[in-house]
Amino acid sequence: MAGGVFFVNFKSDQPAVYLVGVSSFLVVGVFLAILGFAGIAGGVGLGIIGAVLGVGASVLLVEYFASNSDMSLASLFSTRWGWLTVWVMCLVVAVVFTLIMSLAHVRPWTDVSTSRVAWYHQEECEKVDTSGFWLQTLNFWSNFSYLAGGIVITWLSDFRLGKGIGIVLIALSVGSLWFHGTLTEFSQTIDIVGVYAALIVLIGYGFIELIPLDMDGVAAWLIFAGAIILGTIAGFLRTSLKVFDSDYFTPLLVVMLLIYMLMVYLRYRRGAAPLLPPFLAFVGTGILAMVFKFTDGDKNLAAPYGGNYSKCLYAPTSPIQGHALWHILSGLMFVCIFEYIRSVRSATRSVWPWRV
Repeated sequence: MAGGVFFVNFKSDQPAVYLVGVSSFLVVGVFLAILGFAGIAGGVGLGIIGAVLGVGASVLLVEYFASNSDMSLASLFSTRWGWLTVWVMCLVVAVVFTLIMSLAHVRPWTDVSTSRVAWYHQEECEKVDTSGFWLQTLNFWSNFSYLAGGIVITWLSDFRLGKGIGIVLIALSVGSLWFHGTLTEFSQTIDIVGVYAALIVLIGYGFIELIPLDMDGVAAWLIFAGAIILGTIAGFLRTSLKVFDSDYFTPLLVVMLLIYMLMVYLRYRRGAAPLLPPFLAFVGTGILAMVFKFTDGDKNLAAPYGGNYSKCLYAPTSPIQGHALWHILSGLMFVCIFEYIRSVRSATRSVWPWRV
């Protein structure tokens, strides 16, 4: 607490030093990201560190300008729609970075094996293109739906645990971007860890609201930490224990959330909070997301083509890809889940911008 007060006082008492310091972190983050993702030095790990530094510094800068109403940029970072400005900035940076790498003919992922591509096609039909900087297009860029969901929750939540959940979604977007851009085995593990952690954290949040517990109390943060640890363990053991395989564990977690939400709705449906809209939004986006996810590929749960790539429901170069739609819809689903759980007691601010 004392550290937080010092940080706030330093920001208000020494604004010039604060802005220079945070801007320096932004520059360093961008530089490290370029070095890492371009394969110049440090590898992808360095790139991720740089990306985290850059996004973190950007959020701090945006928050500073948004809190100073006399600044001209403040109108772009309003309480209701400032998250959108941050998301657009991140998207623009990613597009510019990708263009630079593509024009420079940087191809760090061309060594992907034929067997790896064949394995990938079991669940995703989109063509693997080794002529570009990233190996995929739609399945890569659609991950910005997770980023948008994470930013909107972080931006609009008025309690720290809510912001922590938003950061988990942002981490999910980074892991999924990494995997679909590179198709490495480790990046796939990080991607699945992100999905599991996000779903389990939301289940934990629902438990906290249902009891209820103090949102920023020790018990709530222990549940939050435990959810992340469980998601990490499940992600790394997914090939060892069948129950943790994404084809089974992901639907299981979604069904658990659905059962929880139905129980809560039956209990609180006569309360003041409007529970039905976020509940229906979650059910709609969740069902559609899973339909698109499991109908993609040539050897999936709802696409049993025995590995025959030519039978894929979605053409390899089609602008419509099932897995990309899964990203977009599940990103929306996460926000709807959060809003539904938050609405149970309405003790905190809505994360639907039009409700703010």
